[in-house]
Amino acid sequence: MSTAPTTLPTTLADSMARCALAVTAYFGALFGSLEIIAERVGDRFEPRQPVTAAALTELVEPLAASTLASYPVVGAGFVVNPGSLADRDLYLAWWQGEEQQPLAERGVPIGHHVFDYTRHEWFQVPLVSGARHVTGPYVDYVCTDEYVLTATVPVLVGGHLVGVAGADTRLDTFERLMRGALQGGGDVVLVNGHDRCVVAADPLLRSGQKVDPTTYAAVRALPGLPFRVLGGA
Repeated sequence: MSTAPTTLPTTLADSMARCALAVTAYFGALFGSLEIIAERVGDRFEPRQPVTAAALTELVEPLAASTLASYPVVGAGFVVNPGSLADRDLYLAWWQGEEQQPLAERGVPIGHHVFDYTRHEWFQVPLVSGARHVTGPYVDYVCTDEYVLTATVPVLVGGHLVGVAGADTRLDTFERLMRGALQGGGDVVLVNGHDRCVVAADPLLRSGQKVDPTTYAAVRALPGLPFRVLGGA
């Protein structure tokens, strides 16, 4: 991991450090809440008794409500890996918005198509890696139709993924949270694992825009997160 060299201006190095700390603190706390959902869901599946969609919904609803009440997220819940429930294949126990409304059930025929969320990065990465992940920014056509960052935690029972606990943060909310960390410290940008801008001090650098890390003087990785802080273009 490379970090900001000591030859950088102090204000830039400090700004990179503030950005790294703010991002790590936010997702660290949010992951903590999702781990509670993951633990409770894992315990429910552990006895290897059939679990129905109704039973899963009853279990997850108060846990998702707690996450929605405690963090500036727009949606939270649990998404099932096919074959894990007794009476559903694809299923989302998910609540969103200020009124914490349940997401309309997906995974049912829509015209001649079936929505398969298992192909999305927020599901695939935890499935393959067995580790928590943050996806985005991307347009969430499933829930909000807005740019979001989706944090997900895998739920493994006996080495098998039964699904992921997750939460969506609107990108504009995340930008507001990061505003203080990015102010007054020079050219600093947070990029995701695809080298796309998440947030930046430069107002001309748009979220989702491709960034070349080699054009920056310093790169700071964030352990356990698919982000890097770049500084000094």
